[in-house]
Amino acid sequence: MPTQYKNEQNKKNKMSELYKLPAWWEWKKLGELAEYVNGMAFKPKDWSNIGLPIIRIQNLNGSDDFNYFSGEAKEKYYVKSGDILISWSASLDVYKWQGGNAILNQHIFNTIINYDVVDYDFFITLLNIHYQR
Repeated sequence: MPTQYKNEQNKKNKMSELYKLPAWWEWKKLGELAEYVNGMAFKPKDWSNIGLPIIRIQNLNGSDDFNYFSGEAKEKYYVKSGDILISWSASLDVYKWQGGNAILNQHIFNTIINYDVVDYDFFITLLNIHYQR
């Protein structure tokens, strides 16, 4: 195993070094590991009894009381099982969605991982994910 460390890279990025990294690792900011896409702002008139479930913060916290959406939305708002969701309003937490195809409400980020920079399994371990639905 290499025993060199990357100190110069840390200085260039102006990131403080918490500890020495192996030469094949790099310090990265969370914004470099993924893109964080905020959900859609639904109005009550958009809700339906059929269609895709709308993921709201209460659904991430265990509620099976879903509203549904049967209209059209931008592709970035659609969620599938395995997507990493971050609630950032009311409660701050990270979840791995397991409820199938759905559409994301506002105040929740869908995390689009940059696989050129980080491994999926490492990323979800890093964020200490709660497995949801």
